[in-house]
Amino acid sequence: MEMSILDHLGLEHEFQYIKGKGFADSTNLCRLMSSFGSDKGGPFHNYTVVYDWLFSRFRDAPLNIFELGLGTNKFGAPSSMGADGKPGASLRGWREYFPRAHIFAADIDRDVLFDEGRIRTFWVDQRDSTAIRALWATLADIAFDIMIDDGLHEASANIRFFMESFGKLKPGGIYVIEDVTPHDTDLMDSFARCIVHAGKGVIHQLLDHPLNKVDNRFVIFQKA
Repeated sequence: MEMSILDHLGLEHEFQYIKGKGFADSTNLCRLMSSFGSDKGGPFHNYTVVYDWLFSRFRDAPLNIFELGLGTNKFGAPSSMGADGKPGASLRGWREYFPRAHIFAADIDRDVLFDEGRIRTFWVDQRDSTAIRALWATLADIAFDIMIDDGLHEASANIRFFMESFGKLKPGGIYVIEDVTPHDTDLMDSFARCIVHAGKGVIHQLLDHPLNKVDNRFVIFQKA
């Protein structure tokens, strides 16, 4: 498998620099994601402050990007965005931010799946290893530079999807698990300590945010 161009990043060093600057300043990616209706850059999350710093130098690279979770707005569905949510918002944000990238995504809600310019989406149940393996069989010839789990926000599902998807991440590539809840913090901390042995760096961090002290937490892993 070819090395990702993101291998040039030193994840842990870069993150310490970002942390020192703070997470308050809005970035181009924050504004872009918000314009499409994604919550990655506001009002209750600021992941895009970190992403913009890490990824901005690679905007013109022909990356393969995968995101788990298009966002469902069905009432009562696990991790539903609510009635005002916009399924696929972050995918369109990534497409705009990375003009040469191909964007892939998957979700358990078949009603939100769509294909449009440089975006392809698929069905998957991230709690089901068989379903995950079937997804990757469909995309057997694709390996990813960036993978983001913004699907079901429960540690067992996050860990299952990571373990079944590790082989799809290019060496040097970046894998993110967003929205780690307080209930899962200890388990995800243990998980991060385990996977560090297969990576160049791992970050498990609650980002400072004036309106969210609960689930503005993520794990970022860079594959060795």
